[in-house]
Amino acid sequence: MKKSTILGCLIMLVLGCVVIAGCGSSGPSVAGVYKVEASGVTGTLTLKADGTGTISLTTSGGIPITYKVKNGSVVLAGMDGKELGSSDTFKIVNGGLEGIGGILWKKQ
Repeated sequence: MKKSTILGCLIMLVLGCVVIAGCGSSGPSVAGVYKVEASGVTGTLTLKADGTGTISLTTSGGIPITYKVKNGSVVLAGMDGKELGSSDTFKIVNGGLEGIGGILWKKQ
């Protein structure tokens, strides 16, 4: 009886460690620079590993943003942390991020 109790506790300890180790993971890494070109305008979305970044429709500067990875998508938020809306949600796809209307922002 003691051996089964000890074995059960060890199994629970190992499983607990696995669960805790996985809690820090937020899915695939999306950090990088993404670009899209439409009607002669180039959009740039830069995502950093710390959850911050910029979005720009010009070649200079950019608007500071924060983001979260949720349900296979990148959800943009303002610097106050509030999500910007469904038009600022990008589905994570092979080769980049798919925005509203199926527009692909290619990872550079």
